[in-house]
Amino acid sequence: MEALALANQRVLRSVVALCALLNVSALLAWVFDLGAFHVWFLVVGLPALVVNIAVAGWLTRRPEADPYLRRAIVAGTLGGLLGTIGYDVFRIPFVMGGLRLFAPIDSYGVLLLDAAASSQTTGFAGWAYHFANGACFGVAYAVVALGRRWPWAVAWGLILETATIVTPFADSYAIRGKWDLIAIAYAAHVAYGVPLGLVVQRAATWDLRRPVSVPTWATLGGLVLVLVVWLRPTGSVPTQAETNVVRGEFENQWLRTNPRECARLTNTDDRSYRSEAFAGELPAGDTIDVCNQSIGAHRVRLEDRPYSGGFLLVDGEA
Repeated sequence: MEALALANQRVLRSVVALCALLNVSALLAWVFDLGAFHVWFLVVGLPALVVNIAVAGWLTRRPEADPYLRRAIVAGTLGGLLGTIGYDVFRIPFVMGGLRLFAPIDSYGVLLLDAAASSQTTGFAGWAYHFANGACFGVAYAVVALGRRWPWAVAWGLILETATIVTPFADSYAIRGKWDLIAIAYAAHVAYGVPLGLVVQRAATWDLRRPVSVPTWATLGGLVLVLVVWLRPTGSVPTQAETNVVRGEFENQWLRTNPRECARLTNTDDRSYRSEAFAGELPAGDTIDVCNQSIGAHRVRLEDRPYSGGFLLVDGEA
């Protein structure tokens, strides 16, 4: 009986680790051209997330069933959230310097909600998905490495970043060969790994008689509150790939089309613009269509300054 119980524990731990990793399946499926982002999330990512939430709830009611797994889920979630905060905070100075390092996060929300353009609602969805990935990667690590010294989590973070470089993600978001951005990303994953590693290392000695999940719920609730106050999601999702140009910037930062469609730009400024993304000129007060772009993310720069223009996401699955 004891051997059977141990085998069942190992199976459940494997299921939790696998389900945690499946949260990123939608993004991977999309960059590998295996299907639509939102479909993969609904069919694979969301059910996997629900399974792990159900397991966590069951272990909360029956902590004696597998104390190791309960500690791993709580520590991985908390450490993953704190690590993702560290990852983002590390990048803020570079963003303030003009690098659009947070831009892909907004595109995740566009893809997740199957929208034609970004909005406050897609922004909220993108950031929620970003933090969910960070927490799930933390759970997958903690299930395997509970109690291990924190540098192992740094190595895990560097492995995650390496995965973005060797997969089509680097081509989809046009970062292949841009070693300055890649170096920043690797350093930011160290900032992810250190908090995750410290929490998971110490979690092996947690007293389960105490409410160990309270810091996790507090962190999660705080993050949701910050995102709601910052982004103010309204529930509206754009259905047309069009935007106004206001003071040289896209009002909707991301426009999403398929390779056969065009995105529409309306210039509300009193000056004209030129860009490598479209032939000719965008006159003041006029509207043009941007077409014939290759699949992937494209920077549409209207002026020689960091935050001019916006982005065009050509989605082969749209």
